[in-house]
Amino acid sequence: MTSASGTAPRLALCADLSRAANEDPIATAPHWQELTVLELDVPVWARLRDVANWTPQQSGLFGRLRDKVEASGAGFGLLMSAPPTRGAPLAVRHYVRAGGGYSRRDYVTDLPQDAWADGLIDTLLEPERLTAWTPREVPAQGVDLHVCTHGTVDAACGRYGVPVYQALVGAGERGWRTGHFGGHRLAATAVELPSGLLWAHLTPELVLKIARREGHPADYARHLRGYSGLPALAQVVDRELLVRRGWSWLDADRQAEVRGEAVHLTYRLPGGGGGEVWATVRPAPSLHLPGSSHDAGLSEVRQYRLGEWHERAVRP
Repeated sequence: MTSASGTAPRLALCADLSRAANEDPIATAPHWQELTVLELDVPVWARLRDVANWTPQQSGLFGRLRDKVEASGAGFGLLMSAPPTRGAPLAVRHYVRAGGGYSRRDYVTDLPQDAWADGLIDTLLEPERLTAWTPREVPAQGVDLHVCTHGTVDAACGRYGVPVYQALVGAGERGWRTGHFGGHRLAATAVELPSGLLWAHLTPELVLKIARREGHPADYARHLRGYSGLPALAQVVDRELLVRRGWSWLDADRQAEVRGEAVHLTYRLPGGGGGEVWATVRPAPSLHLPGSSHDAGLSEVRQYRLGEWHERAVRP
């Protein structure tokens, strides 16, 4: 259908429809064992996504990464974040699953940003080659929030992501303007590191409270997509433990096994001791929402609820 002027009516932003439907975003975080953040100027983002014009090296790289995932079952993340200085040489931030989140190592080289494939090869496939890079100092504390502002991929990310990113930078927090990493309808969405949490439907006010750990996690539970260190259904259990235990829960080393609807999550606390949880995660009534602001087609959006819950603590 077209309007009286002959142009197609503008579609509603998918993020607006998600909020109106009261979508619970839990269990939408990807499951990563490691991830690499490439510091790339915004124009380079499009070149990285331009599959048709990849060089043989770039095409071969993603084939090797697929083989790695199939062999190990361990997923990896790739983020593109604009560097503090435009036109800077290629720099990477490499995160590996460790403890309650991810350990981080930063490197810079004299290569141009278009050599982004080298950054992925050297961090994710051939880490011995990192000896040719120059290490950079890593912040001792605090969080980095990578906010999707990629409006050319989805208008919702530009509409809601840019103000959230600007609020972080304006308040002196470590915010990064970041390319698409999935979840348009959850804009403004962000990857928080080193905790590995993913957030949904952020506002400028809300993101500052989260960055500063103000209030209790229960205040933000319906904005949590999940912890990327765990598979999807285990993220539902992990959120419940975060609500019960408070922010200190993020320091616990968590592992989980999922079989059907059954989740077995084990944890070790920094001071010693730990425990395990057996829980059932059952389907809740699904929603049907567009996954993009540029396509009105609806897809099933799964929702979840907790069922049985048994916990056993282990003293140090």
